Amino acid sequence: MSDFQTETTPTARKQHKCGECYGLIEPGQKYQLVSGCWEGDMGSFKTCLPCVEARTWAIAQPEWMGDGEHLYYFGRLDEDLSDLAQEISSQDGRRFHAYRLQCLMARRRNSTQARRQAA
Repeated sequence: MSDFQTETTPTARKQHKCGECYGLIEPGQKYQLVSGCWEGDMGSFKTCLPCVEARTWAIAQPEWMGDGEHLYYFGRLDEDLSDLAQEISSQDGRRFHAYRLQCLMARRRNSTQARRQAA
């Protein structure tokens, strides 16, 4: 539970890295910035909009299992989607959607790694 937090959707003026997929947030792109104090420690988290949409979809699922105190933890979206997919019935297209969101996150992460290796 946060002591306090603010959430904004700024436009990047310089390159940032998403805290969920580790993909690049390029200048001119919008991203989510959550800043606040959690258990006495200040922090800020930048998330690209595709990951924000994935998180929003995941926490709206009836199988979503928060820990009772936190709705989600920053930096765990990939693991959360994997856990959620296992909870969803295999007959349901939502399981495929959860895995697809994970694949899209991996694609953004791998793209960033490939760009760094090429440089």
